This record gives sequence, C-alpha cells and structure tokens, in this order.
Amino acid sequence: MRLGFLISLTIIAGCAATPPAVQQPSQARLSEAFSRASAQAQAGNYAGAATAYEEARRIARSIEDADDIAAAAINLSIVYQRLGREPQAREALAEVLDQPRHAFPERRVMQAELRRAILALAAADAGAATEWAARAERRCGSCELAPAILNVRAQAALQARNVDEAGRLAGLASDAARSRNDRAESANALRTLGRVKIAQKDPGAATAALEQALDLDHGLADPRKIAADLAELARAHAAAGNTAVARNYFERALSVSRALNDARAVAEIEAQMASAGGPATPVNNRK
Repeated sequence: MRLGFLISLTIIAGCAATPPAVQQPSQARLSEAFSRASAQAQAGNYAGAATAYEEARRIARSIEDADDIAAAAINLSIVYQRLGREPQAREALAEVLDQPRHAFPERRVMQAELRRAILALAAADAGAATEWAARAERRCGSCELAPAILNVRAQAALQARNVDEAGRLAGLASDAARSRNDRAESANALRTLGRVKIAQKDPGAATAALEQALDLDHGLADPRKIAADLAELARAHAAAGNTAVARNYFERALSVSRALNDARAVAEIEAQMASAGGPATPVNNRK
C-alpha cells in the first residue's frame, strides 16, 4: 500500500542560510516560492506544491544556489511520489546524485540518497534500497537521520524476506529513535517490528508493537501512518483468526484513506479485505 514511505525528513526547509537584512529580488522570490510550496504540501495540495517547488528550483538554478537547488529537488521527489509520479520523483533526485554540476552540501546528498532508497522500496527493489541506504549511512554516521536510515534498511531486509535481519535492524532503529525522542521513527520501527512478528507467525507480539505505533501516530496526527498502522493491525488480527476484529481495523483504515482522497490506498485496503482469510500484503510505511 502506498500510504507508506513518508520520509522522516518530510518536507525539508529551503533557504536554510540566514538571509541578509535586505534580500535581493531573486532571493526574495526564492523564499516566497519555498514558503508557498511548503504551505501547499501541508494542505495536501501536492500538485500545487510541485509547481511551487519547480519554481523554487528554477530560481535557485538561476543564482547557482546549490543548497536550495538540492532542497527543491528533494522536496519535489517527495511530492511527486505522493502524486504517484515515481519516475518524476526519481528524476528530481538525479540533479543531486547523478553527475551533479554543483558541489552540493553533504547533508543534502545524504538526504537525496535516503530518498532514492525510499523510492527503491516503493518499486520493490530491495537491493537498490539497501545500496542507497548504505550510502546515506556512510555519510550520516550517528547523525539525526540515523533512525530513518536504519528503518529503511529494516524494511528492505523484510522486503527481501530476510525476516530475522529486518527484526534486528528495526530494533536498532527503535533504540536510536528513542534516544533522540524521535516519535515518527519510533513508530516506523514499531510498525516494521509488527510486520516482522506477523511474518514469524507471532500475531500477539505483532499486535502489541502495532498498537504502540498507532498511539504514537495518533499523537503525531499523521493520517497516512495511522492508516498504515490500522491496516497492519488488521493483518495481525486476521493472522490470529480474529476475523471480525480484523475487518473493523480494515474499515477504519479505509475510512482514513477515503478522508485523504487516496484512491490507490483505498483500492489496496479493499483488496486486502477480500483476502483477509490469509495474511494480506504488507503495507508500505514510507512515502
């Protein structure tokens, strides 16, 4: 389900440097474009956000501002993925990762590598996801994105059916997130642990982890993650033979996805409900 893959750095800030007391016209336009794009993304208008980020990238290119070119490109990859336009999401990152013309800041390259890993997960390419996550991890060390990178590695391992390794990495991600009080990545780790326990035929442990993830995502008011948690809880209860409880969770996930006008998520949940007699396809939890 493409609820998933919501990158933990979400919409990143552009124009990161402290502006001068009096901005040049191009800098003012750049700041305004980033602000407008962020507001559109927060409102769920991803098409409008994409248009504004494209404008920000064009202005940043015109003044050769490498940091803001990269920020716009990374944000474009996020909103294009939300729109289901994965080829354009990958293309946006190419400017930073594939034969770059500028010396982009290391943190932007790392963010772009993590985004490329997430896009590979969405394409069910666990090998590429692992490779790109490893690149980001080498740049990161113990930086603030360490929990997110570990979570992506865990999801790639699970996608490759390396269940034990997925559990190990999700545990490390959970520890790293907790040490930083990173609730979003804590929830991602718990959701992955829940999926691991389903694969290990331990629906009781899966339910416990997923309920914790749901509590965190309710606190964060993140509807895409809430829908993912609900769908995974439905899978866990279906695996335990609790058909009525599973259907209730599926219906709640459907309600959230319909409120988001996410037609693809609705279709995927409906397909899972139809096959609830057996374990449903895991829900991707990043986008």
